[in-house]
Amino acid sequence: MTQASTSAANFGLLLVALVLMLHSAVGELTPKHVRHHLFARGEIKLYFTFDDQAYESHCGEGSDPKQPCFTHWAGDLGDAESYFPDGEKDKGIIANGFLKDFTIDRPDQSFKITYPKLGGVSLTYANFDQKTGCKDITLKRGDNDVWRIWVSDENGNDRDIDTKNHAETTKRFCSKWIHIHVKRDGRNWKA
Repeated sequence: MTQASTSAANFGLLLVALVLMLHSAVGELTPKHVRHHLFARGEIKLYFTFDDQAYESHCGEGSDPKQPCFTHWAGDLGDAESYFPDGEKDKGIIANGFLKDFTIDRPDQSFKITYPKLGGVSLTYANFDQKTGCKDITLKRGDNDVWRIWVSDENGNDRDIDTKNHAETTKRFCSKWIHIHVKRDGRNWKA
């Protein structure tokens, strides 16, 4: 090998090592041009705190099975706005910097999350029952019905409630985990 090709190979190995180090430190890296096509961009307007340890105590192995935990299987909280009826801004906890998983400090605290840059769809959480762990989830279609939100629980592989065919829909959930899907595949979506 020539000195130039050896240098090029070493540089390539250095880049691979750097990417692997970054991946282990910050997680999956998605190129900006890919994220741009997957989700709309916007400022984070959340009233949540980043606290992996508190999240783990609420949602990790051995945690209270009645404590509600949420995960985005499509979409994330990056373009979301949250609202709490009593105006307090520190009710929520986000698991990590990827804005995918979250829970709330007090399960009896109602909240609403709106995704203004994702068609304006929203999720409202209310009416938590301490004895059963059941709670009401309401989904609303936004002003752009190309966007859709649907929710499933950890029981089965179905969409439990969905805004594709309903402008507003509510269901009582009794599972610990709630899976949120916010995607551009609503009523007027064309591939």
